[in-house]
Order: sequence, then C-alpha cells, then structure tokens
Amino acid sequence: MGSGTAGPGDRRPGNAIRAPAYAEGINPVPPRLSSQADPIFAPPPYVRGTAWRGSDPRSGKLSKSLAFILLVPAALASLSCATRALDEQAAVRDQAHRIALAERGAPHRVFLITVAGLRSDDFLDAWGHVADSGVRVRMPVLARFAREGVVAERVHPPSPGTTYASHATLVTGRLPTHHGIISDRALDKEGKRTLPFWDSRLLLGTSLWDAAIGRGVVALGWPSTTGARIEWLIPDARPVGSGQSWLAFLRNRASPFLVRELESIAERDLSGGRNGAAGQSMGKARDPASWPTPAEKDAAFAELACRLVATERDPGLWLIRFDQTAARQRSAGSGTVEVDRALARVDAAIGHIEACLAAAGRLADTAFFVVGDVTYQPVHTRVDPNVALVRAGLIGRDPRSATGVRSWLALARSNGRSAYVYARDAEHALEARQVLEQEARRTGAFEVVPAADLAKTGADPQAWFGLAARPGFVIGDGLVRPVLRPSEVRASAGALPFLEPAGSGVGLAAWGRGIRSQVRVPELGMADVAPTVAALLGLRLDRELDGKPILGILRAAVPPPPPGPKRLGVGNEGDVDRAIRDLRGARPRGSDR
Repeated sequence: MGSGTAGPGDRRPGNAIRAPAYAEGINPVPPRLSSQADPIFAPPPYVRGTAWRGSDPRSGKLSKSLAFILLVPAALASLSCATRALDEQAAVRDQAHRIALAERGAPHRVFLITVAGLRSDDFLDAWGHVADSGVRVRMPVLARFAREGVVAERVHPPSPGTTYASHATLVTGRLPTHHGIISDRALDKEGKRTLPFWDSRLLLGTSLWDAAIGRGVVALGWPSTTGARIEWLIPDARPVGSGQSWLAFLRNRASPFLVRELESIAERDLSGGRNGAAGQSMGKARDPASWPTPAEKDAAFAELACRLVATERDPGLWLIRFDQTAARQRSAGSGTVEVDRALARVDAAIGHIEACLAAAGRLADTAFFVVGDVTYQPVHTRVDPNVALVRAGLIGRDPRSATGVRSWLALARSNGRSAYVYARDAEHALEARQVLEQEARRTGAFEVVPAADLAKTGADPQAWFGLAARPGFVIGDGLVRPVLRPSEVRASAGALPFLEPAGSGVGLAAWGRGIRSQVRVPELGMADVAPTVAALLGLRLDRELDGKPILGILRAAVPPPPPGPKRLGVGNEGDVDRAIRDLRGARPRGSDR
C-alpha cells in the first residue's frame, strides 16, 4: 500500500477510479468506487480480449455492437414497464368515465373552463356532426365530451361580445346592464384614461364564487377576480408598462401557494425543462420577465390545477380561463394553422387536467363545462370615428394624456367590432350622432345603432347610442387622420351579437357527473350557464337573473340553500357603489352632465 498501489478494499479519495466500461453511459457508478483491480468489477470472461480496446482490457471502451446488445434489452424492459403503466392509467380513466356517465347524483366539483374564441366547429366534424372516436378533429378531448355529454351549437354572448362582459355574465347569470361589466375597459371621469375591469368590486350581484365560498373555489386567470374572496386565486390582472414581471406583480395579489408553484414552473420552463430547450435559444439565457408566453401561461394553469388536485384540499368550483387562442386570432386571423395549433394545445391542457383527476380518483364525481367567451371575425381595415368628432370640435386633443384626449363633449369608445358613444348631455349626443351618421355614409365602414336597440340587449345604459362595424372592419380609438387605415390585427371580437346572431355564437361542451349524455342544444344564452352550474352544485345566485337553468341537460339538480346576507359592502348607497361610479365616470342614469 505504501507504494501507492491500492488494494481491493482501498476506498481512499485519492484512489478514485472509473466505473467499468460496460456501465459507462448506461448506469454510471457513484464516484466513491475505485478502478483498481477489484474482482467484482472485472469484465465477464466473454468480454475480455474482444470488446475492450487498449493494452489494459479494463481501460478501454465497450464496442458499439456489444453496447447495442446490452442496451436493447434494458430499453425494451423500460418500454414494457412504461406501456403497462400507461395501460393501467387508461384503464383507471376509462372506469372513471363510465362511473361519471352512469352514476346518479350531483358532482362534488364542477370545472367551468373558458377558451378564447371557441366555436362548436372546433370540436365537431366538417359537417357539424358530433365526431366519432376515430375522426380527426382539432380538439379530440372536447369532441369526446360532446359525443358522450352535451354540445351547444351556439351560445350567444352579451352585448358587446367582449372578454370581460362575457365572463361576468358566465358567473352571474346577468347581462352587463345588471352586473356592471359593460366592456373590457371603462372610461374615467375625464375621458383621459381607460380602466380595465380587473377589480372584483366592480362586479355587481352575486357571482358563482360568492355562492360557492363554503365549498372552496379555484380561479385561474378568470377576469374581474382581483381582490375577490377566493381561496385559490391567480387573477387576470397583469403589469402594464412598468417593466415588472408577471410573477412579481402577482405576489401580493394571488394565493401564496399558487405563486410558489408558478415560480417552480417558471424556473423549469426558463431552464428548458419543458420540451427540451424551451425558453433558451442557441445557448442564450432567457429573460425571466418574458415568462410566460400565452401558451406557457395556459400550460401553467393546467399544471397548477393538477398540483391542486393532488393535494388533500378538494374545492367544489373551478374557474379557469385559457386564452392563448386570443393572441393567435388577433395576430394570424381566424381559420389559420396558428389558431388550430393553439386550440390543440388548449385541448391537451384540458385532457391533462382530466387525467390528473382520474389519477387522483376524483374524475368520477366531476363535471366539466367548457365554453367560448367571444367570437373573432376577420378584419382588414380599421376605422376611427373619433377623427370625425375631433373635426367637429367635440373632442379636444392632448398627446400627453394616455388616450390623447384633453377634453370631450362626445366620445366614441371602441369595443373592437363595435363602439359605445358617450356625451356630456343630450344636445352634444344629438350633434355627435349627426356627425357619425354622415361619416358612416361616407366611409361605409360602420352603422349607427340606436340606444333603444342597445337597451333591449342589456348593453351599457350610459351610452347614448352605439356603432357597429361592417364586415371586415374594426373600430379604433384613434384621433388623428386618416379615418381609414389597414388594421393591425387580423381578427377582432367585440361585435353586437344581436346584429349578427348566426355568426356570434360560441361553442359549449359539457360532460361528467350529473350531465346527460348525447344531448344537443341548438342555441342558448350565455346568461343561462351560471344558473345551470348553480343548479348542479346547489348554489344560490340572485333572485332576479337574466338567464335560466337548462334543466334538460342535467341528470341531477340540487336545491339551493336558504337566502343569506348580501356581500359585505354592497348596497344601494354603499361605498363600493360610489367607488364604481367614480371609477367609471358615468353619468347617473336619467340625468345629464
């Protein structure tokens, strides 16, 4: 030993040796093992003198042919084990499917999932039929939901067909004139900035998450949930122009547990842990502030849902919004390959959640409602009706303000393919209407919609009248000429559904415990979804709703509990109502300013 030659039992650090060559690259041996003449690591007799290269048989490397011979059985064994595991998972999932569709009674939990721009065409076959299991469709998971459960061909959004108004209707069963979320943005008192409807206090009436507070609620990316009393919450709010990352923005607005889980998912994505080198390109590190992309956010929400399912907590109401399709609709346009790929990713995310529920033994008493929020229509030209109002002296410009507006007597505010027109008083409203009717005739890009028509559909009661874009046009908020210019987006939502009833409907698929099988609904209102979910879970919403439960699609309905107290701070003259009026800058109904 004194000469430095180590014996078989010598395991000193200075005598660290490499693993035998036949193990290299397959099952590396811990570095504490030594490469000296140790009988247990000697190559087998049939290897000596043939596969080992060099003067020392154990210092060479295994020949390619012998490595292949040794590696193939191990790979086949691993593949066999993986196949058996997948078969077992599929068997568990199939059994849960059968139980969910056959057992009586209401579900323990309901998933209400929205997919931006989802239409029934996206999960039905080319002829509009429910697709068989072997038929190729864009969204095979939703196709199976439709085949085994309920499909609604057209669900009509409220007016206007915008994201926030639709989501508020989905959880309250009320139209914008009653729940208060009249569009995606509200105009402040001076018209110099727009306010997104992020704050849950701006939502009037009882929502599903209020009604289900005793059963546990999860909300991931659901609009108008910032500050809501939801146990597991990732709100839809996001940093604007501050350079702050999404995760940093969420830390004091979301549930701590979910933020920690998001941080771990972000670390994995940024390091290339998902699908190889995602988040890195040619060895360059990715900026953490760039996470997540819309697709990454949707995948993260699905992963969050799975991690919650794996815990002991078992919320009764899950609200999830997948919106990567919205970005693709705007950038690439409707009916494109990019949109189809985004729909496929969303479908896979829903399937992932379903598989996690099955693995946790919770799928059999779960119901799914998957519904679109708005429809996107192709556009090519943007029209800015405010340019005409500037020319008429009804808007004063100020480039320093966020909206470019210094002062206004009448102002159009875009919803996408429609707009609301506000005025300080009746005199200026009439003048604005005359100016815009003339501009509509000159450009052929939009039409004026009377206030009476808006009122019938529950639109913003503070608007004096509305504008509806012609096919191919989108309405902008620009103040500078020209009035017409090429559109920056390829597709836009925000139409007035009552003017386009055939083309404005979104799709819905419902499946699971308490849902009837093989039912097709030609059309229904989006305000009907919340009462239907409430009937399935036994929740109490407001007494006066604009929608009704669709009992014909349910196998079970639970009576609601007795009436309870109103939400804290909500009343006819409460502070919340005053804050809402101040934030919106709306004129009190029935009065002029």
